[in-house]
Amino acid sequence: MVLGNIPNSGIYRSMDQYQIANSVPGILILQIDAPVFFANASYLRERISRWIYEEEDRLKSAGEASLHHVILDLSAVGSIDTSGISMLEELMKNVHRKGLQLVLTNPQSEVMKKLDKSKLIDKIGQGWIFLTVGEAVSACNFMLHTCKSIHVAVDQNAEENKV
Repeated sequence: MVLGNIPNSGIYRSMDQYQIANSVPGILILQIDAPVFFANASYLRERISRWIYEEEDRLKSAGEASLHHVILDLSAVGSIDTSGISMLEELMKNVHRKGLQLVLTNPQSEVMKKLDKSKLIDKIGQGWIFLTVGEAVSACNFMLHTCKSIHVAVDQNAEENKV
């Protein structure tokens, strides 16, 4: 399900269930609320890909800032098998191909052990795994604004140095 921020809080809830929840510019927050295993891995991959496509389409038609990060809240995922890990690896590759960053939040200990054993944590980057959705959103926003500032400064310097 797609999560949004409850105004004036650090709480993120289902945007379908909470009409006051707002999307976060440049960030798509998704929650997986079931174990990820062979029986649902294909469905989850397709559903997550569709959510990303729908969000990119919505942003483009609304003229809003483009999507930069996809946060997966894994707090309700109690277990994952090799099919689930393969699905996450494939999802990460697809997300990276689109120029997006995959971010994981709150993987439970069994899930974390399997992600570590499969080396998926190294592929995603330990700096992109957070305890809470709020921490992940803060880090993504920091990266968005820091990188934007750096690009603006580089562009300005390049413009000033033209002969």
